[in-house]
Amino acid sequence: MNDPPTTTTTTTPLLRCDICRLTLSDSNTLESHFMGKKHQKAVRSVDLRAQQEGKAVYLTRLGALKLPEVHSYMSTFGTVVNMQVGEHKDIPGRLHHIIVEFENEEVVSVILSKDMREKHKVEVPGSDPLRFQAIKIFERKFKERARSPSPPVCSGVSHDQVRLRLALLGDCEEQLEELVNLTHLNKEEVQQRVDICKNIQKTFSRSQFSRCTVYPFGSSINGLGFPGCDLDIYLELGPPKEISSNPTSLLNNIPVSMTEQQKVRAAMKLLKEIPQCARLNPILAARVPILKFVHRPSGIHCDVSFKNRASVRNTEFIRFCTETDNRVKPLMVAVRYLARHYGLAGGGGGLKMSNYALTMMVIVYLQQLEQPLLFTVLELQAVAGLEDDLNNNWNCNFCQDFTRPRGLPANQSTTLQLLSDFLQFYSQLDLATVVLCPLLGKVIPRTVFLSTTSTQAIFPSIPFFLGPTGLQTDKPMCLQDPFELTHNVCRNLPEKAVRNLVSHLREAAEVVTSCLVQETRPVGGLVNLFSMEVKVEEEVVKADNVQSLLKELEVAKRGFFMNNIKIPLNKKYLGWFCETVQKSDGGDDLVGDVHHGDHGDSHLLLDCGAHLVEVVLGDCLKMIEQEADIESFADDDFVNTDQIDVKTVLTEQNVKKVNDDQKVPQVKNSSQVEGSDDVDGSECVEVKLEATSPDLADQSLKRSGSENSAKAPSKKARLHPAPVYRAGVGWTVWSQVWVGRRKLGTIIEKGDLGTLEWETRISAKVMEGEVRMSEPEVAFKVHLLTR
Repeated sequence: MNDPPTTTTTTTPLLRCDICRLTLSDSNTLESHFMGKKHQKAVRSVDLRAQQEGKAVYLTRLGALKLPEVHSYMSTFGTVVNMQVGEHKDIPGRLHHIIVEFENEEVVSVILSKDMREKHKVEVPGSDPLRFQAIKIFERKFKERARSPSPPVCSGVSHDQVRLRLALLGDCEEQLEELVNLTHLNKEEVQQRVDICKNIQKTFSRSQFSRCTVYPFGSSINGLGFPGCDLDIYLELGPPKEISSNPTSLLNNIPVSMTEQQKVRAAMKLLKEIPQCARLNPILAARVPILKFVHRPSGIHCDVSFKNRASVRNTEFIRFCTETDNRVKPLMVAVRYLARHYGLAGGGGGLKMSNYALTMMVIVYLQQLEQPLLFTVLELQAVAGLEDDLNNNWNCNFCQDFTRPRGLPANQSTTLQLLSDFLQFYSQLDLATVVLCPLLGKVIPRTVFLSTTSTQAIFPSIPFFLGPTGLQTDKPMCLQDPFELTHNVCRNLPEKAVRNLVSHLREAAEVVTSCLVQETRPVGGLVNLFSMEVKVEEEVVKADNVQSLLKELEVAKRGFFMNNIKIPLNKKYLGWFCETVQKSDGGDDLVGDVHHGDHGDSHLLLDCGAHLVEVVLGDCLKMIEQEADIESFADDDFVNTDQIDVKTVLTEQNVKKVNDDQKVPQVKNSSQVEGSDDVDGSECVEVKLEATSPDLADQSLKRSGSENSAKAPSKKARLHPAPVYRAGVGWTVWSQVWVGRRKLGTIIEKGDLGTLEWETRISAKVMEGEVRMSEPEVAFKVHLLTR
């Protein structure tokens, strides 16, 4: 058999990667792709044995050869569909080996044949005189490797056993006590968690972080943990020692001042070396970056955080509450177990609230009673001689001596009565209109936050916690953290989850209330709580609900709003918009219209919505605004959004970002407008935005005017004003600014940057080095709708 060509060939090889499902544009991108992290991650996610066995070869002794030369040579035998690159550990910049995968098995047979095995030579580029590198090629073999055994499943609470044991008791108070006994952590489980913390302490003390301190917190420590619960750990690394001169040290090149993300990565490097730590998973993009792992011997799931000790102080406060009165712990355990059984709480995320939030609900209830069972946080912080313990400028200290604050009044309620009253209290409370405040031990109407003066009167000597980056009171439920006052611990809980919670509490209240009286007590007592049939409340459709608004819109235009985003705009922001943006553009001053409800309201809202779209999509995300009459397109030119996979890029968070950077007043919902008597939000209107995706290959778009907008109704007709529609502007996306954006956000420090400037820098970093495409990635339109 003739030797394959060893010099340059006139045939251009096909540049493919079947794993990533793409064809590379030229040989310049070859090396960057196959050695890039995305390709390597894709390789790890496939079954290589099933895909490559019999169709791949292993190349080594590559000398100074680069990937393009090797690819060009191997392409003379057949189509290369994947390459896995191994770099030389001792010689930086050189290749140690390459695994080359071909389209079919016949190519591999030719390459490995006896006639060819010792004849593989590749031209060394730039050599003078001409030289060839003799490379070694072997069959790609797969070793049988025994997988490490999976960690055991950490034993939890047996619900069947709980029901059986409770059913044997006839007294409901005894049932509550038995529930505590059945669900508490035993000595062995507590010791396991202590040992994990000690081992982590030892591991880090032998590294550059010899002054590291481990603080367990959460359910394992506060006395409310169930068997099998996670172990939460706060790791205070302390300043690292001088960097070792050993080049193999795991923690070389660690900066003296580290971000939380850097701490997570450093901790992961250390814990990887411990056989007892399995399934390490860094969560870098969370509000509090954490490192998750499973303790292999026990199966306990551990979450390690590095932010601050506020979580430790929260745990100490909850434990203090459980020890203040012997009725508090059984009440908390009963509520937490009930919520766990129905999937209402337990890890947070989705439709579940966190156990911490649920516990705080119990604490607020016990604080606001006429004869409270618990001290407020403010009372515990006001004890004479108590020093502040500042975490992120918030005082997290409190007196833990029961005798020093004022005495609590006597409360004769039984634990069962407290449970019944707790369930009735929250099932009848409109959570969407109040703030639960454990600092003051009060349930405060959200209308109080309309005025800075009234807020400061209620929170004397407390740092101001409202504003654009402050407490998020526009959420379906607002539960203020007792120490970090800008933190709403229920900020991620959707409205559906709140309705689900309230519906279950209402049904449970009926069961427990019936158990208070012997004559009405059902058979089994509190066991009946675990067999409730709960009908969740239906969502109340408001006048400003999108679906209600669309019913009044022309049928032909309703399809534009299949996907939509709702943006609240308050009078402060609109006033700033009129004074700053419209005047600079030479527009009329419409501030008066905002306050007097003239027909200019609707046009002002649409102008403001269009401005926000332009700032976020254009300035921040670098999309391109089009320049032709958008109304010239027929309905057939538009694609139904259900048929395309395009995410709308403008969200309520983007509006907040704009407000942050523009230094404009921002209030998060209509009930927060200072000095407004319209608590129902009649003076605060909303803009609906929706992105569709037309085919804009040979067409360009232009912002249209608002001539087709319906006339705004007068003030007297404000209850049901007509919808006002404006066809918005067209946009094209030329860069995939969403790719890797979250990861870059953890790398590019925000610092003192405004949010808009920060997001713009992330976009610029994503686009760095990109080649401009001949056609846009995405083309779409944004339509505007208001009342």
